[in-house]
Amino acid sequence: MAFPTILAALFTLTALLSYLNARFLRLPPTIGVLLGGLFLAAGVAVLGRLGVQGAQDLPRHIAALPFDQVVIAGLLSFLLFASAIQTDVRALLRERGVVLALAVVTTLLTMLLLGAGLYVVMQLFGSPLTWTQALLFGAIVAPTDPVAVTPLLERARVPERLRALIAGESLFNDGVGVAAFTVLSSAALQGSAVRLGELGGLLLREMLGGMALGAALGWLTARLTTSARSQDTAVLLSLALVTGGYALGEALHVSAPVTVAAAGVTLMLLGQLARRRRAASGFPTLSAEARRASLQIRSFWEVTDQVLNAVLFVLLALEVLVLRPRPGLLLAGIVVAMLAIVARGIAVGVPLTLYQWRARRRPELQPFTPYTRRLMTWAGLRGTVALALAFSLPPGELRDTLLFLTYVVVIFSLLVQGLTVPILGRKAAAAAKAAEAQGSVPGASV
Repeated sequence: MAFPTILAALFTLTALLSYLNARFLRLPPTIGVLLGGLFLAAGVAVLGRLGVQGAQDLPRHIAALPFDQVVIAGLLSFLLFASAIQTDVRALLRERGVVLALAVVTTLLTMLLLGAGLYVVMQLFGSPLTWTQALLFGAIVAPTDPVAVTPLLERARVPERLRALIAGESLFNDGVGVAAFTVLSSAALQGSAVRLGELGGLLLREMLGGMALGAALGWLTARLTTSARSQDTAVLLSLALVTGGYALGEALHVSAPVTVAAAGVTLMLLGQLARRRRAASGFPTLSAEARRASLQIRSFWEVTDQVLNAVLFVLLALEVLVLRPRPGLLLAGIVVAMLAIVARGIAVGVPLTLYQWRARRRPELQPFTPYTRRLMTWAGLRGTVALALAFSLPPGELRDTLLFLTYVVVIFSLLVQGLTVPILGRKAAAAAKAAEAQGSVPGASV
């Protein structure tokens, strides 16, 4: 099947599932199309066993599509940038210390805890892994997915501060996860020991280099956008920033995801600062043309985000057709999915508890409201990035095992946690309003 035909079929299928969800299921859009895609995949599998030719051919066509390249080298940059420009930049910068701690410390601690848990679980299920292989799985699953969680937070009307924490962590922890994956996959495949110095050096280079490059590219794009005074040119410049920034980050061996996220944050921050300076000087905030350009950029990326999200989650659902069945590991995968929630809860608690401790001693710091830790734990969804990393492993028994476990964790996360995040989000919003009405209490429980 030719690539244009595959693309046409994928968009048509996504549109149909999106319509059925909007018309009948009324679930969050990404969850609805994912669930529809899973039911469709189950139907294809049944028809394939009954000998229907088209159903038998479909898994082969899906297997020919390089899922890891489609996600990591293709769609990820667009989705990260779209998430970045829809995030409240001022709230993100106010919480920059906590966001950085969540992106680095929480991700690495989750990786260690989950790796240790998987090592024990696989021993109990009679399919032992080495410590390095177990940690490799931890690196695959540790980063949270902004693509999955951001629409759910908006739907639940989560307070802006809490949304900035969750979205900010998700934007930047991909770089940490990919760096850890790079070191651990090399060690696991070669049977060598993990070199902590190499991991630390790679993390510093990837994170700091990506942030610096993204900030520089965002600044340049902001200057060009201002001087162009054209709506169409502004959109084209943002597209060039996403694609060119990602490619340049790869070429310079810094984190391309962090580069794109930092570029989006910088672009929006400079736009907000320019409006504030004009307002302070007594000039009109923006010309009509500049306002239209800003609105068009945001509208374009909101629509792009929604469309690519839906396509990606349908593709994620259909990938179940190319997995090597491992019925004996299904229960192990469910246990590991629950361990992932526990590991994240512990890892999230470390930076949040330290912040609350500082807030008791520094009155200028605003403590976190109740439900913060619970929501951040439960909203730590795993998505397409984790699955793409697992797909990128070379063929073999290790890839089959880790890919199957990753798929179980991702589906469990999206369906079980994803469907209930809005409930917890509404409780967090109500608790935040109550705390605001009564006055913030330093050291309040998180």
